[in-house]
Amino acid sequence: MKPVKRQIERLGSQLSALIIWVGGVGLMFTRALVRGPRPPWGISDIAYQILQAGVRSLPMATLMSVFLGMIFSWQFGEALADFGAVNTLGTVGALALVRELVPAILAVTVGAKMATGMTAELGSMKVSEQIDAISSMGADPIKKLVWPRLVATTVALPLLIGWGNIAALFGGMLIGDVVFDVAYTYFYDTFIDELELWHYTGCMVKAVVFGMIAGTIGCYQGFTTRFGTEAVGLSTTETVVATTIAVVIADFALTTVFVQV
Repeated sequence: MKPVKRQIERLGSQLSALIIWVGGVGLMFTRALVRGPRPPWGISDIAYQILQAGVRSLPMATLMSVFLGMIFSWQFGEALADFGAVNTLGTVGALALVRELVPAILAVTVGAKMATGMTAELGSMKVSEQIDAISSMGADPIKKLVWPRLVATTVALPLLIGWGNIAALFGGMLIGDVVFDVAYTYFYDTFIDELELWHYTGCMVKAVVFGMIAGTIGCYQGFTTRFGTEAVGLSTTETVVATTIAVVIADFALTTVFVQV
């Protein structure tokens, strides 16, 4: 009975920790939304964070999106060739890339990169007591540190995903033309014709939600970093896991909404 009791206690403690963590993330997000929009606006801080989170992630997002489009087109092109339907490659790729693959993959990779960078920076500030110093000077750490980063990820990630859709299109056009003799103009026309405004809207809604998730988790993990030499590394590792899981769950929830519309 003791091993069973021990397992139940361990499960209970893990569930309790998860509930506390989710509550803490939600509370930080709510406080940021309430306190952040108040003047002073902190435009320079937001612009700097957009530069840090977005512009410097552009090469990674571009490379991943191009190869994502190439890989998808090659894999599905081989399957469609067996049925003599390779000319539908652009049609098949449009919905899969724009609605699902590009936003999800970039959120898991680029979004996690943004979140871990924030965790490492804020965690170092927490360990060196800089956050406490900001509070002692009468400033609000949520408004000063969290709000600019949350806005930055919410703005930067949708822009990167929008650019990623274009890069994935060019990657798919390249493979379609070179490997499967599907003219790049025909691939482009079928790709664009298959998409409607609602598909782009769903993609951008996902991107905004993923950006909020990455920014909030990254800041929360930094603020809750424990003291010690290994604390920052542990927080960044946990951020990768938490961001990935949260993005996947949010993606599933949003997909169930947009598929039925």
